[in-house]
Amino acid sequence: MANSKVGLARLCVSGLLLCISMSAATQSSASQTHPIAQQLFIQGDELIKQDQFTRGISLLEKAASKGHAQAAFELASLYEAGLVVEEDTRLAIKYYEMAVRKGYRDAHFNLALLLSSPFTPNNDLSRAREVVEVIADQGDIEAQFLLANLMKKKLHDAPSKPGKAFYWLQHAANSGHGKAQYQLATEYMKGLHVSRSAKTAFKWFNRAAMQNVAEAHYNLALMHEKGDGVAQDMAKAVEWYESAAELGSVNAQQNLGLKYLAGEGVEPMPRQAIKYLSKAANSGSTESQLLLAKVYQSGYQDLIKVDLINAETWFLRAARKGVAEAQYELALMLRDRNDSEGAELWGRRAIAGGHLAAAKLYQ
Repeated sequence: MANSKVGLARLCVSGLLLCISMSAATQSSASQTHPIAQQLFIQGDELIKQDQFTRGISLLEKAASKGHAQAAFELASLYEAGLVVEEDTRLAIKYYEMAVRKGYRDAHFNLALLLSSPFTPNNDLSRAREVVEVIADQGDIEAQFLLANLMKKKLHDAPSKPGKAFYWLQHAANSGHGKAQYQLATEYMKGLHVSRSAKTAFKWFNRAAMQNVAEAHYNLALMHEKGDGVAQDMAKAVEWYESAAELGSVNAQQNLGLKYLAGEGVEPMPRQAIKYLSKAANSGSTESQLLLAKVYQSGYQDLIKVDLINAETWFLRAARKGVAEAQYELALMLRDRNDSEGAELWGRRAIAGGHLAAAKLYQ
């Protein structure tokens, strides 16, 4: 067995695999478990750590059959991931259900995610919602957030329930869940299942921003820039763009790069422009990759010098991701340095991507 799978198996038995979160206070404690079941679990755990998987799994199964919730949870995780044992969704569901009946918190999450997946045989979105609602009703904000998203989904005969989704999203947001606050703000901003209210959206974006949700910072920047839900203030917009960019928002990085490049609302600062555009490009934004390539290819208002090596590097990165314009420009650069084979390769790919100028070039 590969070392990586052995390591994952050990993680699983330590309760670290496939969990949304883990809190000892919310799980079934050993004191609530039959002493024999607890001993079987400890022995099985130790055997698996020693790579004695068959014996370890057998003891975990015995512990689970005697009502040991964590043993059932670990077995379910192993069967779901196909570690140590053959992957078996049916057995994973069986053991998750056993753990759920014993009140094991993380089993509720894992079972719901498994049952709500379109790739799970005999999936059951209605059951997934029921499983999560048990702990959502108990005030678990992660469960409330997950339940809100499960209510948005539809699968087979289970329709989406936007009203209930909004209800649980509000609960999670009011309880301080950052991502729920961001989603709620977005619904008010777009007027989804609720009357549009930019002011209410602004309030919830602010709350999410306080929890360092990057896209909340970005949306606050947009709102300040446009004067939507708040007084227009370009200086504050730039502050929010910068904080969003530092938190990893690719949208903010690209917008900020463009602003520093063009001097829109800020002094033109080419180094800052390149810094933020490079961050976005390195995060995978093909738009930023293409923009950087063109800036280096032609220079920019005597502020950024022509750099054909960097231009080709960024055209190549975007071209490899299927950007037809980058493929075309790369073909031209290669043709100019007499690399006819490389030029034709990228030119043909640009044609396949629907680039009209490339089609004329290689008629």
